[in-house]
Amino acid sequence: MRFLPAGDLAVSVELGDEISREVNARVLALEYLIQQKGLPGVLETVPTFRSLLVYYDPFVVGYEELVAALTALVPEARPEVLPPARTVEIPCCYGGELGFELEAAARRLGLTPEEMARLHASGDYYVYFVGFSPGGAYMTGMPERLTIPRLETPRTKTPVGSVGIGGVQCYIYPVESPGGFWVLGRTPLRLYDPTSADPTLLRPGDRVRFRPVDRAEFDAIAAAVAAGTYHPRIEEGSARPLPSGERAG
Repeated sequence: MRFLPAGDLAVSVELGDEISREVNARVLALEYLIQQKGLPGVLETVPTFRSLLVYYDPFVVGYEELVAALTALVPEARPEVLPPARTVEIPCCYGGELGFELEAAARRLGLTPEEMARLHASGDYYVYFVGFSPGGAYMTGMPERLTIPRLETPRTKTPVGSVGIGGVQCYIYPVESPGGFWVLGRTPLRLYDPTSADPTLLRPGDRVRFRPVDRAEFDAIAAAVAAGTYHPRIEEGSARPLPSGERAG
């Protein structure tokens, strides 16, 4: 465990040297405890793979005082203190113009496009953290057979909702942005909606399952999302699995 000052308004709490579900669960547990106990002066918390960035008001709490309070909380930051995890279903249309790199990725891995899509949809994904773009979830849990290097030359634009993979990770692009993940498909859901009371669909610690849909269902869901009548399937209070120690590369 290390405390690193991030300017005069934040401190980074590093809880490990590796990227693993166990370390990440401790990060999320520490964030949860900070919120539950309402530590004086804390303004915002930002979880990452293995650390928690804590923003604070220096006129309310000093650096040393905050570090002392966080040090006292860390021993309690265990996965079992977290509330049960949510499971979020993500409809995804694989291949074609929506998954424009599915065939190329399948060839590189010696699979058929159908096998690639089936394997990807079979994964039980875990959201490490949300970042890079608002609402963008970095996930692990992809079948090992789909491990693939990221694109050597990242594209300058990736369509909203693109479902991509790179290394052992899966990522859904919440806004149009550059990207280096192989795009296998697209979801019609909005992962980021700034007009919503809860603007991001996915949260750190969520479990995600992809449900394959054809183009007709994709278009129907997209229309319902645009009309504000579609509600993603979310199972509240799913049993939170114990950390597996699985690493991301």
